[in-house]
Amino acid sequence: MLGNIRTKEKCPRCRGRFQGEPLTCPACGTVPTRYYIDFFWKKKKHKLYSDEDGYPLSSWEQSHRLLTHIRHEIDREKKSQGKFRFDPRNYVRRDLNELKFENYILKWLAWRTEEVDLPDGISRSYLKGAESYARNHLLPFFGDMNIREIDGAQFERFRRKLPRNLSAKTVHNIFGLLHKILRDAKRVGDIQCLPEFPVIKFVVPRIKWIDEEDQARILAEVRNPVYYALFLFLMKQGCRPNEARALKWDRIDFDRNVVTINAAIDEGVFRERTKTRDDRPLPLHPDVRAALEAIPTRALSGFVFTYRGEPLKENTVQDYWRRATARAGIKISLYQGTKHSGGSQAINAGVDLKVIQEMMGHKDPRTTARYLEVCIERKKSYWDRPRPQSGPGTKKKKGKLLDFQKK
Repeated sequence: MLGNIRTKEKCPRCRGRFQGEPLTCPACGTVPTRYYIDFFWKKKKHKLYSDEDGYPLSSWEQSHRLLTHIRHEIDREKKSQGKFRFDPRNYVRRDLNELKFENYILKWLAWRTEEVDLPDGISRSYLKGAESYARNHLLPFFGDMNIREIDGAQFERFRRKLPRNLSAKTVHNIFGLLHKILRDAKRVGDIQCLPEFPVIKFVVPRIKWIDEEDQARILAEVRNPVYYALFLFLMKQGCRPNEARALKWDRIDFDRNVVTINAAIDEGVFRERTKTRDDRPLPLHPDVRAALEAIPTRALSGFVFTYRGEPLKENTVQDYWRRATARAGIKISLYQGTKHSGGSQAINAGVDLKVIQEMMGHKDPRTTARYLEVCIERKKSYWDRPRPQSGPGTKKKKGKLLDFQKK
């Protein structure tokens, strides 16, 4: 009989050899997880580790089907007297290199780069993070693997290999990127099924915020009218810094006191969409309107918050904020001191969660619900419920004794 089914593995329990058909450990009853087929054809020895579609031989049944098919093809050549030729190379994936993880992820990143400017494409900041995770963590471990061989066991080994100093949130993001890559591979038919991913639990940081008095102290340290208007806008309008930096004058309707948030600056590039890809018309706060009207000139570029006609850069805005907070003696980041503080102040003032969600541009209500943890004022209502008086000096009401009290 032409060909044999073999394995390079040993029993994981007793380290013994697998024997028989199907291959089994005679002592423990375990079976291999990887197989290969070897056979001689025209005085050459051939070894096959995967089927015609490039999937690794992971079971006896799969290996036996392939070997049976090969035997059939060889018999067919013999009977056809040379009209039909059997070629073992047909059973080796020609595009195996393309399924190598290193090549596949580079192709995936190139594909995603081409889609960045499309309406439903990923952001440049996401792509930058993906390139960093791929270069520093995914490629060193999975680089030489066939993407079809990646399974749950390798996920666990990969997780143990990650640096101990990485936060749980970073580990969650790395596995999220790997999940996205393999999910796309399944969608285009490069893999048949998605392996089971581990659950990475992490604690979401508590929201840090300041009240309006502290915000006023910070604004008092801002002398430049453009930066003053920008920080006040972020505090009152609930938008993200990259959305405010992308704001143009034609998005502000002073007659109706409405500002529309529908653009953002992504890694220094203006794009006609926000993180949530929606248009968000918001009422213009009176103090914000006054600050906007106090901006000395309007740049020809059409942007509201500018330096020499160009939108303010992220690092410049962050640096100006740090200097203002340092002079005010308040240690808080730009995002925490504006967007997070605005949401926290609103929830403590009793504003409905739905309104806060719409103002802040949250797609997922669970994101807005995080502000409930800082809702101190509403939690005080716990004490305001009717309750009986008790404690030292409290007089007991006279009344009839119950049967068990009489005893």
